[in-house]
Order: sequence, then structure tokens, then C-alpha cells
Amino acid sequence: MGFTMRTSKPGAGNKFYITTSKGGYSHCIQGKPTDSQCNVLANCVGYACGRFNEIIGSMKYPYLNCNAENFIERAKNTYGLQVVSYPTLGGIMVWQKGDTLSGSDGAGHVAIVERLDSANQIYTSESGYGSSAFWNSVRNNSNGRWGLGSGYKFRGCIINPAIGDVHWVDPEPTPGEIKIGDEVIINGALYVSSNATSPAGSVSNRKTRVTRIAKGSKHPYNTTGDLGWMDASSVRLVNNYPTGNYKTLYNMNVRTGAGTNNPVKKVKDLTADGKRNATSTNPEANAVYKTGTIFTALQIINNNGVWAKTPSGYVCIQGESGTKYCSKI
Repeated sequence: MGFTMRTSKPGAGNKFYITTSKGGYSHCIQGKPTDSQCNVLANCVGYACGRFNEIIGSMKYPYLNCNAENFIERAKNTYGLQVVSYPTLGGIMVWQKGDTLSGSDGAGHVAIVERLDSANQIYTSESGYGSSAFWNSVRNNSNGRWGLGSGYKFRGCIINPAIGDVHWVDPEPTPGEIKIGDEVIINGALYVSSNATSPAGSVSNRKTRVTRIAKGSKHPYNTTGDLGWMDASSVRLVNNYPTGNYKTLYNMNVRTGAGTNNPVKKVKDLTADGKRNATSTNPEANAVYKTGTIFTALQIINNNGVWAKTPSGYVCIQGESGTKYCSKI
């Protein structure tokens, strides 16, 4: 079925949010303060039960009317609904309050997933007993609790059967794209969050690994030790290319050292095999390997990109921008 986000409070006559005693479908208690149009609000339980069934299109699961933290057991034991450890579209996010599920140390909280922004960010709709009848939240999982305080624990998400197990799946990385687990060199400003406006520190030429990625944000990368979030321009992939034979994908300069700051050699300075693969036979011409030239990388240098030391000189395998100029064979 189609899915439309809820970004405003349910209005008068919406029976999913009105008690049966007032002509509605809900078996939940009245909210506090009681909304004049939808009397199960303000209450996270009344809202989540109503919205879950509203998405379905009928009050198929009316008895999700327990304490919020106990929704998991009610969903499984009463209705056989599936619960997963990650947010699903249209599903009910469930948080426990305190150390028990008895309600003596808090009743917990529930919210509905309205949008999936990334693996670590969602957009929810919710309500709160003794608080507001309705609000939307952008929730990220930077604290492991999807934005709730230290007194709460995220228990899981109840899949909405009208939608199914629709959750965020990271797209396959494109060649050269940085992904979680990659070894990188970081060099630049550090931010306290992926969308912070001002830096809170900096780091210089540190080798580490990527631990989190917030795609689409201003500063999408975080690394081992949670030093801070970084711009894409501040994170460079370390490619541990092996020695051995490579093939040029373009016409490639042969230089005196690793880096474009080093001069290009002359054809006369190449080995006999190098001369046979040069674009020119003029001894005084710049030494340029033809596209498709096969050469042996005796040593790999990670400096201003990735460079190979060959019998004739130095050839760039991958540029600083991530562009690959040679492939391993």
C-alpha cells in the first residue's frame, strides 16, 4: 500500500485517536492534557497505537494499550507481530525506561517511524503523556538510544505488516568510495556532529579507520576513537596496493620521484622495455607510457596519491582525488 508521512496532529473525527466511549476505535486511556479533538492524546501509547493502525487502514491491532516499554511483548504474544533491532518504515520504535519492565521506574516511550534518512537517522511522529499531543522528531543514533536520554534503552521496532520490513540499506559503494572499516588519513577540522556549523578542533595527518558515515550531511565521516566528524575533503583513503605487475589505463608520465612535483623523465632515461612502450621515440621527449603498458611495481609509495616505483621511474597508480590510473593484473 502507499505510505504518506504524518507531519501534523490528527484532527477532529479521526477515530483511530478517539476512545470507544466517545465513538472512536481506541482502547487506550485518555491523554493528559486531553486533546479536544482526539482524546487519546497527549499520550505516546494512544498515538502510536492509533498511527500504527491508521497506516494499516483499519483497527486491526487495538490492544496495543499497555505501558510503552511493554509494546514488544504485547505485539509478539497477542498478535504475533515481528520485532527487529532497527527502525522500519511505519513501525513502532520502543524504548524502556529504567532497569525493569514493571513500570515502577518509568513507563517507557514509543514513536512511529515516518521516514528513513540513513542507517543512523530517522524522522518520527510521536506524542507524550503530560507533554504535547503531537510532534515530529529527527532522531539519530549517535548515543545508541536513538536520541533519548541515559535513563532509556532502545528495545526494538515492531514491523508494520502493511509496509513490511522496509529499512535503510546502504547502497553499494562506487569504486574508490570510502566505506566503514576503510583505513584513511585524516587531516582537517573536527566537528561535534555531522551537521555542526563550527569546528571544535582539528587533526593533522593521522592514520585511522572509518567507523561511522552520515551520508548527505555536511561532515559525513567519523573514525576510531570518535575524534569528531569530518568533511569528505579531510579524509583520504589509504590504499594498500601490493607490488607486482600493473597496466596503465591512460597515457602516464614516468617521473623521477613519487609526486607530481617531481619532473618527468626523458625517453633516453627509460629501460629498453620502457622505451618500447613510450609514446615517443625521440630520446629528448618526455617519458610517457602508452595506455595499456604493463610494468612492474617494485615498491608502493603512499604520498600525494599512490605511486609505483618501477625499473624506469615512478608512475601514479591512484591520484589524490581517488582516480585510478593503473590496474593490478
